[in-house]
Amino acid sequence: MAVEKSRLFEQAKDRWPRRMRVYPTNGFPPFDAKPSLVDVHKDIQAACDPKGDWTEEEEWTGLANWSFHQALRAVANQSTAERNLDRDEVTFEMFDERMRSNLANDCWVAERHQYEESPLRFH
Repeated sequence: MAVEKSRLFEQAKDRWPRRMRVYPTNGFPPFDAKPSLVDVHKDIQAACDPKGDWTEEEEWTGLANWSFHQALRAVANQSTAERNLDRDEVTFEMFDERMRSNLANDCWVAERHQYEESPLRFH
């Protein structure tokens, strides 16, 4: 099954609230967000598979959701002042970098090959 990378990205992005408020902290993590990025990700994952029985397509959805979350978190980590964090600040390149990083583990060899061989968009 080929995956359409741009579709994975757009669908993952659309699941997130348009804006979140980011507050820098002096600790770890270096920011707090309202709503919480972790809580939003958990809710997204639960909404994508309410039955708890992931299909192959849903596995790609779950990986895309996690990769988008990681990219959004990287943007939030760079915040030095209280601000609105917009989901559109995550670029496809940021998302793609996290997808590839997540697929780098040897347990993902087949999926990594499938992702690397898949087109950005289907025509």
